[in-house]
Amino acid sequence: MYIFCTDCWLIAVLYFTWLVFDWNTPKKGGRRSQWVRNWAVWRYFRDYFPIQLVKTHNLLTTRNYIFGYHPHGIMGLGAFCNFSTEATEVSKKFPGIRPYLATLAGNFRMPVL
Repeated sequence: MYIFCTDCWLIAVLYFTWLVFDWNTPKKGGRRSQWVRNWAVWRYFRDYFPIQLVKTHNLLTTRNYIFGYHPHGIMGLGAFCNFSTEATEVSKKFPGIRPYLATLAGNFRMPVL
């Protein structure tokens, strides 16, 4: 609310407008973008932490899978890097598997998160 009273009020209005129109997108599975998944910044992100995806088993493409991730919570950086981006080449390691990352809906309500 404070930002509405500053010179940056336009940013707050634009963000709030986006939030209203985008409210149900997380419930619909998001907006998957192969272009965003392949951004070079994700490779730098992977190398900074460092994050690896180790394949120990072949997965059937005719089945659905649920992966558990620990440590979990708001700082699930490894899960984000492995399953929301192509930094660790998840689609090459598991061809035919289309991963989605599930998190609390509240994480999408935070500004810039």
